Amino acid sequence: MALSRIQQLVQKLSESKNVQKVIVDVQDLTKEIQTKIKQASNDPTTAKYKAKYKAKYKNLVKKVVAAENELQKEVKKVVTQVKKSAQDVEKNFKTYKKKAQQQRSKIEKIVQSKLKAKKSAPKTKKTPAKKKKTARKA
Repeated sequence: MALSRIQQLVQKLSESKNVQKVIVDVQDLTKEIQTKIKQASNDPTTAKYKAKYKAKYKNLVKKVVAAENELQKEVKKVVTQVKKSAQDVEKNFKTYKKKAQQQRSKIEKIVQSKLKAKKSAPKTKKTPAKKKKTARKA
């Protein structure tokens, strides 16, 4: 049961627009960096681009960190909701269990009182019907 809840949580998070946006942004920036690296390795004048790439890298790192923080906030929010609902379920379960035990004790008392009533009631013997005597003809 807990595993299915976790799977639902992961699926819910993956369906979030913010999470999908972060994934797309990271993929786009990764592709851009890879193309720039290929270009830089082919270009002999990479020194002047080095500062530009460092700035882009720092910008990318900031975006990733911000996205991680946002994702962590959403995860914390969902986890607190799950914990709260688990506590509510536990509380309700205890209440229902208590009510069930009360019902059981009531039913047991009723059954016991009926059994005692049957045992203490005087038993009446049924007398068999008397047969009529008939005279035999000889």
